Amino acid sequence: MAQRNRHWMQIHEAAVLLVLEKGLAATTIDAITAAAGVSRRSFFNYFPTKEDAVLGTREPWLPEEEWEEFLSSKLAVLPRTARLLAAVLNTSTQAGEGFRKRREMVRVFPELRRRTHVHVQAAEQLVATALIERLKPHQAALLAHELPNHPGAQHALVLLAGTITRYAFTEDPEEFARDWQSAVARASAVFGSLLHPVPR
Repeated sequence: MAQRNRHWMQIHEAAVLLVLEKGLAATTIDAITAAAGVSRRSFFNYFPTKEDAVLGTREPWLPEEEWEEFLSSKLAVLPRTARLLAAVLNTSTQAGEGFRKRREMVRVFPELRRRTHVHVQAAEQLVATALIERLKPHQAALLAHELPNHPGAQHALVLLAGTITRYAFTEDPEEFARDWQSAVARASAVFGSLLHPVPR
């Protein structure tokens, strides 16, 4: 694992240095692999695209422990789904210093933003698929109790969860990188108060 992390970091750092020196368009995967001292095959074992190597991102996945947390949580379905989506999104990124580097690279090279959107869409699709395909019948019945009887309800739920997650991120990106669970909980409370206003 230590060697895998070292190779991942070598490729990422080489990509960042080359892009800052030559620009995104002029930096090739061959140049990155040469600078990192790895083969093309090794490159693709770690990063699906050049842009991912520059950003330090990877394809998101659904961690089993987060799925189990979703199933056992006592939270209402919307904040629970927002929390699950944020957890999936975080699998594609590196927090802390990685977050700051990524923001700077996107600022300097705005075209990298497209790749971050691809990861957001992939994370939303993973969560939507899990809600439709992975719930056992008794779990689906519990979820159905909280959702309207409409064929698009799960899709709408994931879209709302995505909005909450994006709101949590845009309100304070540094805090989201440091403590995404608290940021999503606060954002969920704001949306909850909008969706279910208390009469005055």
